[in-house]
Amino acid sequence: MLRFQYATVALVLCLKGSLSQLNVCGRPPLNTRVVGGQNASAGAWPWQVSIQHPVYNGHFCGGSLINKDWVLTAAHCFSSTNTSGLTVYLGKQTLNGSNPNQISRGVKQVILHPNYNSATQNNDIVLLLLSSSVTFTNYIRPVCLAAQSSNFPAGTNCWVTGWGNIASGVRLPSPGALQEARVPIINTCHCDYLLGSGSITKNMICAGYLQGGTDTCQGDSGGPMVTKKGTVWVQAGITSWGNGCALARNPGVYTRMSQYQIWITSVIKHNLPGFVKY
Repeated sequence: MLRFQYATVALVLCLKGSLSQLNVCGRPPLNTRVVGGQNASAGAWPWQVSIQHPVYNGHFCGGSLINKDWVLTAAHCFSSTNTSGLTVYLGKQTLNGSNPNQISRGVKQVILHPNYNSATQNNDIVLLLLSSSVTFTNYIRPVCLAAQSSNFPAGTNCWVTGWGNIASGVRLPSPGALQEARVPIINTCHCDYLLGSGSITKNMICAGYLQGGTDTCQGDSGGPMVTKKGTVWVQAGITSWGNGCALARNPGVYTRMSQYQIWITSVIKHNLPGFVKY
C-alpha cells in the first residue's frame, strides 16, 4: 500500500555537495529532543513540507526542502507532471488553523525519475522546482541528503514525520499537528522475506518494528526518513510504500536516498544540496 493520501480518505562530506548547503542543511535550531512523543514541536523538522492540491481537498503528500529552490518527494504522489493547482507549504506545523511561520510556493516543474516504475515502486523519487526561492529561517531549512555509498546498518534509529493517517483501515482524519515517530532500519534481506521475495530492490530501504505499532501511513508519502550524523540530520529515505500501516511483520519501505546523488545533481546542477556520507 502506498503512503499516498487519496481524495477518498499519511561527517565525511561528499565533494559534490554544495558547501553553502553543508553549512546550513540538517541543522534545526529548534530541535533539541533526544526522544520524541507524537506531536512534533514547531521548527523541530524545518525541512518538512506539505504538498497540497484542491482535487485532494488540500494535503496529499509530504516532502523535504533540499535547497532554496527544490523539494524532494515520492514519484507515486504524481499521476502527471502538470503543475496547475500544486502548492507547497513550508514552515507548517498544523494542517489547519494558525501557522505564523508558514510560507507557500507554487510548483514550476515536476521532474520524475526517468526509471520510476509505478508497478514495483522502484525509483520512487521526484524533484519539485518551486515557483520562487525561499528564505531560510529557524522554521524553514533544508535537510542534508545521504551521499552515494552511504550505509545504514540494521538497527540504525531514524525519524519519520508527516500529517498522514494515524491508523490503518479506518477513515480517521489526518492529525492536526505534524507527527513524528522513531523507527529502526531493518535488514534488507529480512525485509524482502517479510514483504515478498523480490519486492525490495537495491533502491529501497526498510524501517519499522516487527511487532508493529509505529509506522508511516496514507498521507505521509514523500516525507523524509532522517537520522543524525554528528550534529546534522541526514535524509536516509523517502516514505514510499508498505502493507497496511503499523502492522506486525510489515515494515515500511522507503526510497534509498544514497542511490540518487548523481541523478539529483544532474537535475539541479547549481546550488547543490548538502550530501553527507553516512
